[in-house]
Amino acid sequence: MAMVFNDAEFEAAEMAAWSDMVRRILKGAAPDSLDRTDEDGLVTKLFYPVTADDQAAADHLLPAFPHQRLASGWQVCQPLAEDATNTDVHEALSGGATALSVQAASSDDLAGLLGGVVLPAIGIGFDGAAAGPAHYRALLALAGDTAGSLDIDLGLDPLTHLDDGLALHREAAAAHRLFRIDGWAQHNAGLNAAQELGVMLAGMAALLRGAEQAGLAPADMVGRVSARLALPADLFAGTAKCRAMRLLWDGLLAACGIAPLPLRLEGYASLRMMSVLDDEVNMLRTTTAFLGGAIGGADAMAGFGHDLLTGESAAARRITRLSQVMMMAESGLSASLDPAAGAPFIESRTTALAEAGWRAFQQVEQQGGLAAAREAGMIAAQAEAAAAAREDKLRAGEDDILGVTLQPTGGPPPETWRDFDGVRRPAALVESLRRQAAARPPRILILRGTSTNAADEERQIRRWLGMAGIQAVTLEAGSDSAVADARPDIVIGCGLAALPAGVSTEAFRSAAECLAATDRIASLEAFVTDHGGAS
Repeated sequence: MAMVFNDAEFEAAEMAAWSDMVRRILKGAAPDSLDRTDEDGLVTKLFYPVTADDQAAADHLLPAFPHQRLASGWQVCQPLAEDATNTDVHEALSGGATALSVQAASSDDLAGLLGGVVLPAIGIGFDGAAAGPAHYRALLALAGDTAGSLDIDLGLDPLTHLDDGLALHREAAAAHRLFRIDGWAQHNAGLNAAQELGVMLAGMAALLRGAEQAGLAPADMVGRVSARLALPADLFAGTAKCRAMRLLWDGLLAACGIAPLPLRLEGYASLRMMSVLDDEVNMLRTTTAFLGGAIGGADAMAGFGHDLLTGESAAARRITRLSQVMMMAESGLSASLDPAAGAPFIESRTTALAEAGWRAFQQVEQQGGLAAAREAGMIAAQAEAAAAAREDKLRAGEDDILGVTLQPTGGPPPETWRDFDGVRRPAALVESLRRQAAARPPRILILRGTSTNAADEERQIRRWLGMAGIQAVTLEAGSDSAVADARPDIVIGCGLAALPAGVSTEAFRSAAECLAATDRIASLEAFVTDHGGAS
């Protein structure tokens, strides 16, 4: 039975009432003391006042094909490795996938890879070395009479394959998308969200500019392009990013005097957010990323198995696909278009991110465009600076990663595949620390005093040691013989006023001394180096 709530259950509340309640909870502090600033410098407020006029003025930012979205949802894309087989393809398509991203090294491999597949029934994209004219023509030959109806996303980079794409434009079916603007790769290298959007917009501008220089109308390229952005583990950040990209696309077309045309938007789950520590948490991160893309209106989404960093399993790939299928079939997330429209927080975040993305785009254009900015090292420098700032916050304890620094699991992490060495993952810092600690594990004794702060200091020390996967034994102060029997490499005093008897100054550290460092990871690395034993 449906439950209907009215004013008898929830009384109407004015903003002043909410503010007073927050002040009471915060013991007099102002509500805006809970406001937070993200890595793009954008403020997330506690309160977002809303009026009827605000809700009426909200513009919906729709997917590229709204009717298709309502009828069958977004495309569930399965990225295929270079060594993928026909069996892998059929396993993906029978297990939830409605689109494939192909990386076959040779165009001659396509016939065997896609054998038995009803090509017009799925979306087909190309990645890496497969994104080229040879693979495109091989696919058309394979499709025969149905080639014109294929849903193709060739994935050409407009900076490196502009001429190839413009040549194909003259012969390709109108529905075939030839160019892809990829922000996902830049995200994984370290760029912030606004920088990622700015680089993507610069890529789109480069494509339109290149077409005009080649004697083609820039408007003819609008239907030839798709955009791929990264979906982070932050649901609201992903929603706002998808919506902001559509705003920026509309703004670019308007600036060029081109009639609006919806942008095909692909959301790929971030690789930067993943870790091999408690890797099943990657399922939570990926699912939350998909939620952001679903609410933000992505036309296609792709994710990776939670064990990707150590060798992705078929079972993990299936879980990732079916999580999207469940969102559509059981949660109905594809049954509405831009459901976040009108929400003050989302609208504010979308607008602020789009404005920051436009500023990032202007910085790239001031360098002479995306090609010049890349050649000058501007994009790489931005990625390095953003990644370093992100890692500094983790080192200082200002950010946490579930299963890594927050509620960390014990034990050394497995080695990651070298394919992911270029992904700037903050968790990699802690993973490296864990390996060092596992190779030279110190014997640590926590000696707990009787002062009122002893228990709190011990909790902090255990959390600090937990980042390195180090376990410690606790004894009460005064257990002199037990301390001697334990033969610890180091004794950490919690709530102790003086050096305990029988413990040398060289083997003793106070909790305050251990926790004083602003770089917690570096302090733990030094701790292991100074006090670690044999593995």
